[in-house]
Amino acid sequence: MPTAKTLADAAPVKKRRGRPPASAEDLRVAHAAARDRICGAALTLFDRGGIDAISMREIAGVIGASPMMPYKYFPTKDHLLQELRTRAFLAFEAALRGAVGEADSGREKLEAMLTAYLEFGLRERRAYRLMFDYWVYDNPGRMLEDFGDAIRRQSGAWNVVLEVVEAYFAETGERGDPMNAAHLIWASLHGLVSLEASRKLVFGRDCRELMAPMVAAIMRGVAAAGR
Repeated sequence: MPTAKTLADAAPVKKRRGRPPASAEDLRVAHAAARDRICGAALTLFDRGGIDAISMREIAGVIGASPMMPYKYFPTKDHLLQELRTRAFLAFEAALRGAVGEADSGREKLEAMLTAYLEFGLRERRAYRLMFDYWVYDNPGRMLEDFGDAIRRQSGAWNVVLEVVEAYFAETGERGDPMNAAHLIWASLHGLVSLEASRKLVFGRDCRELMAPMVAAIMRGVAAAGR
């Protein structure tokens, strides 16, 4: 007489229906893809009306999701805006480092960095606005707690500028303060790009016409700027 064990062994194994459980990697990829979709929708809204046009409800409408879906990936609108700004700064840093990496001498690296800064500002208008347009978080206290100094200073791109200026001073033996020089260079480049973006260059020159003269002027005056 067959035992319960032998009957169980002989019974056909029922196959589980549906998809197998997702792996940790699958979940990670899906999570990143959802965040990318939300960021893409936010950028679409930003192009339409700036920061004020971005809301979680509007984002959900753009991607065809429930109003609460974006909150699964970003706790607040502030967190989403911080992500957009961080991505813009990372792209900016990559552009500067890429240009510097193709140059050899300290002088060539400085000139390449100056040109790359201006070209990025003209080419990536949306990213530049996200980085430098003034806007206030809905809950600054929480953002300071969650992100600390990162919400005040996205330092990667700035570090490139300072490193290049320091290398230039070290190579040329110029006397001066690289920190002062880096700040003045940053302010000069930002000023030109911002004037172009706000359409304030209205007296017979545009940014592209002024790029080469500005780079040349900075190259001539970088040592004096550091004093």
